Amino acid sequence: MPNLPEDIVDRIKNLERQVRQLTAYVNTRAAAPARAPAEAAGESEARPETPGAES
Repeated sequence: MPNLPEDIVDRIKNLERQVRQLTAYVNTRAAAPARAPAEAAGESEARPETPGAES
């Protein structure tokens, strides 16, 4: 990459840094708690349907 213009090299380094940050975020964030299938099924029944909404 020595022949690339300096601004392009800076942009590549910035993108690499952002990828590392996002990878660290995804790998360290807490997972959503698991729900029982009955809870998930009951949730959709508890919500009233919007008039005119297709199901």
